[in-house]
Amino acid sequence: MNTVELQPVIINTGTLVQAGSFGFCASQGKTPETTFSSVPPQMMVGYDDFFRGGKSPFACDDVRISIFRGGVKFDLTQFDRIAHAELLLDTMQSVTRSDGKLMQTQTPVSYANMLCVATEIFASNMLCDNEMPLPVGEVISIDVSNQVRDWINKRRNNFGFILGGPRPMFSAQTPPRDNDAKISWYNNVRLRVTYQKTGNSRVMQ
Repeated sequence: MNTVELQPVIINTGTLVQAGSFGFCASQGKTPETTFSSVPPQMMVGYDDFFRGGKSPFACDDVRISIFRGGVKFDLTQFDRIAHAELLLDTMQSVTRSDGKLMQTQTPVSYANMLCVATEIFASNMLCDNEMPLPVGEVISIDVSNQVRDWINKRRNNFGFILGGPRPMFSAQTPPRDNDAKISWYNNVRLRVTYQKTGNSRVMQ
């Protein structure tokens, strides 16, 4: 058996923003944009909430939710078959905010808790399916052999992997009303592929 570590051909962060005013509102209120960002080869996963409550008894609340999902794609065209594939990445840093107050930790916290398979080219909403739990830690490793085989065998188009979490999806009519944030940044993303030389004549040695 041979093993090779592939570097991504694409790393991206999609940001889905949901903003609105709720309650007794005469007009749409303005909300600040998120101040968090990432630049490849980093990707960012988590959320950043903004909430400004109105005054009773006819309150109009302004809400903005920014949801971040990371996407990574590898070129697998050199393979005809594989024995095993493992996705690895490092948690570089994290931010936690509760009730508007930043909370510091000595080691980064991994808030991405879901890995899925992209169903289209990376975009702001980062659509995907085939979700599976993602382990947490500073160094993350997960078996993705079946997903990679589907791409190699052309059972699915290779649009890449997507990392999401930590909060479940919610209705646009009932967004969270808080000033919380949980965000993690990741780097050193690679795909470790184990294969046999036999049947993989196009693999670069």
